Amino acid sequence: MKKVLLTTLILFSISTTSAFAEEAFSVSSRDRGITAFDYVVTEVEQREGISVLDIPKFQERSAQASRWMMCVYTELAMSKNAKYWSSIYTDNSGDKVTIVFPQSDSLQDKAFTGVDFLGTQPTIAPVARFKGFCGLK
Repeated sequence: MKKVLLTTLILFSISTTSAFAEEAFSVSSRDRGITAFDYVVTEVEQREGISVLDIPKFQERSAQASRWMMCVYTELAMSKNAKYWSSIYTDNSGDKVTIVFPQSDSLQDKAFTGVDFLGTQPTIAPVARFKGFCGLK
């Protein structure tokens, strides 16, 4: 009887934990009604203050798609209650984009500790500014 009760409690705990696990962030331009381009942004890794996004065909993006992606980064930052975001990529970094969520507008912020800047000088974007630009609340 004790084994059955213990097994039931373990299975309940696992299923409850799975049910409340945070879903990966994913946004599709098509699902948002955009017909000018077709991109899906999916969070494939997250750790303290950092998300890694997979964006197929990222290197082929247009200026219009880049602006849309900045709004997606802002939306992701908002979902994490962040006040800033910074995207890190190069023209040769493929489809992966690292988004850092610092607590300040400084590259010395602890969120950047251990982050490979890929030889770039990242800029830090304030969420408040992009919320207006993107029409987010």
